[in-house]
Amino acid sequence: MTECPHCGAPAERGQLVCTECGTRIALKEEGGDRRRRLDNAPAIAVLLTVVVIGAAAFGFALSELTDDSGNNSAAADKPTAQPPPTTETDTGTAQQPSHSLLLTWPKGVTAYTVVLVTTGDKPGATRVAREAAQTGLEAGVLRSDDYGLGEGFWIVFAGRFDTQASAESQASNLAARYPGAYAAQVKPKS
Repeated sequence: MTECPHCGAPAERGQLVCTECGTRIALKEEGGDRRRRLDNAPAIAVLLTVVVIGAAAFGFALSELTDDSGNNSAAADKPTAQPPPTTETDTGTAQQPSHSLLLTWPKGVTAYTVVLVTTGDKPGATRVAREAAQTGLEAGVLRSDDYGLGEGFWIVFAGRFDTQASAESQASNLAARYPGAYAAQVKPKS
């Protein structure tokens, strides 16, 4: 309950006019509500600003990940000054050094690997593979159609392993950097 500001007669909350003197009551209460709403305006403005900035940052990050313009950093596009050392798989077979940072899958080899990323964007997959290789991972890109791993995808892989357990162990180690990384068998189509 409230009272009329003019005559003091009792009035119910939300009552428009005083039943005793006819003075408008609801307009007086609305002013108090409006002031409370205006007191919250700075907090709402700050929240909206944070949301807009966050959305812009997310959009920028997403555009960088999916950008296929080929404007990668010069260091990522150039071959290394010295060829990388020969690397060995779990089987002890050596992969020949190349001038690219990226690992290539040998023809006719069936083995396990860790799938880091699967995408329909080849330049994006290549960029992720280069970044992984620059951090010391043996990474490369496969066309899924050539290995029975789906159709129309580019797969960023890391390493070659003889056993599924070895690949799963590496996937577990890489899960923090590549959420969703998993072990998969790569078997060339006949």
